[in-house]
Amino acid sequence: MKKTIAIISVFLLLIAGYFVAQLVAKNKIEKTLAKEIEFKEVSVNLLGGKVEVLQAKYDKNAKSLITDKIEVNGFSYYQFLVNNKIEVDELLVNDVEVVMTSASKKDANQQNSKSNFDKEVVVKNVNVNGTFRFQQDSLRTLKVQHFDVAIDSLGLNSKTLKETIPFQYKDYKIQINKIAYTVNQLQDVMVKEALIQPSVITFNTIEYKPRFSREKYVEVIPYEKDLMNLKMKQLQINDYDYSITEDFKLFAARYIELDSLDFSIYRDKTVRDDTREKDLYSKMLREMKLKLAIDSVKVKNTHLEYEELIQKSRPPGRIFFDDLNMNIYTITNQNLDRADFPETKINVNTSFMGKSPFKVDWNFKINDENDVFTISGNSFNIPEGSINSFFAPAMGMKTHGTVNELYFNFRGNSDQASGDLQIAYEDFKIDALKKGSNEKNKFLSAIVSLVVKKDSKANGETKANPEAVKRNKTKSFWNYFWKCLEAGLREAVMKF
Repeated sequence: MKKTIAIISVFLLLIAGYFVAQLVAKNKIEKTLAKEIEFKEVSVNLLGGKVEVLQAKYDKNAKSLITDKIEVNGFSYYQFLVNNKIEVDELLVNDVEVVMTSASKKDANQQNSKSNFDKEVVVKNVNVNGTFRFQQDSLRTLKVQHFDVAIDSLGLNSKTLKETIPFQYKDYKIQINKIAYTVNQLQDVMVKEALIQPSVITFNTIEYKPRFSREKYVEVIPYEKDLMNLKMKQLQINDYDYSITEDFKLFAARYIELDSLDFSIYRDKTVRDDTREKDLYSKMLREMKLKLAIDSVKVKNTHLEYEELIQKSRPPGRIFFDDLNMNIYTITNQNLDRADFPETKINVNTSFMGKSPFKVDWNFKINDENDVFTISGNSFNIPEGSINSFFAPAMGMKTHGTVNELYFNFRGNSDQASGDLQIAYEDFKIDALKKGSNEKNKFLSAIVSLVVKKDSKANGETKANPEAVKRNKTKSFWNYFWKCLEAGLREAVMKF
């Protein structure tokens, strides 16, 4: 009898001890959580090592996270109660709503200094899914309809919490569906889906869309600006790395590929000029706050189109390139003073107006403060229709005849450029058009015909070496390049 009573007593003590231990664990967990989050209830299963936090909410430091349930499996109560360490097998957070707003630098520093989390956390598997919203300012907002994050072997402590990424990990996978971001007053960007992993990032179905029609956007811009419309099948970034600290930001990648772009650019030139000085690309990259180290970029299967409205009485001039494929090698703005700083090389192969093969080779050094560049290329069999698509509506002139061959080679810097142009053409003439009409102005056309050579030299190309072209620094590189071509063409086809 005494033995039976002893066994029952021990059994009852074990049960009581279990409930006491569970109560102690629950109270300690609640006390720990209460320092960081609000919640309705904590449920603890000591035997199963399971903890559930119901109706949890974190709202600090311009960040808000709300979820109905946080589930922890394989919770080590021994580590928690004895070593003050949180160690679990699995953390599950479903349908969390994450909202963030931009905080000032001063506020961010104050928030970081107030962090008093003093525990080490180890989670073997993390799975979090939900929605995300980031309010950057009164205009710019980033929205994610759904994200799913899986992290293998997450670890954090008071030291990692001070880093940009506040935890360490072995592996991770982030899947995102339907990203929407307001870039600026004129443009939105949409991404159908994204997959982010340690070695590769893939974005599928990207759209860079105008927020206004062509007629309306001119009412909200203070000066000339491009209105852009881009659709891209896929953007993939391979073997990437990054470092983000308060004083240094770096993005590196071995290879970036952009596949199947349809990119149109529209500019209304009837709006007042933007008279601010424009930097060449080498200077833009050199002075970027973000440091880059990109080995190569490939753009393939692209349609690029540009339209420019010069006169309200005429339609916009239009040029386009089909089957555009471009390779860019070595984009870096690190260690600018090293003796062996590499050259950035850009090779383009495309079809001008869908009819004429067109090739461009363009080189420059990002560290060169004189912004020296070379650009050369060629095209063949350019029909009059391809030229007139832009020339007639934009310039009020129409050409006749075919350009059989065109070669160009220019070298320049931030101030001026020079080089040569070779052209072979036949039966070439220019008609001046009446204002606001496609009808020929006979008088002006007769004057133009007096100064235009009908054919290039009988033995082949005419070579032109125009005087150095002075750069208008309020215009873009592409205006500069066009002025070089224009100077060469003028010398080649004009009699005097």
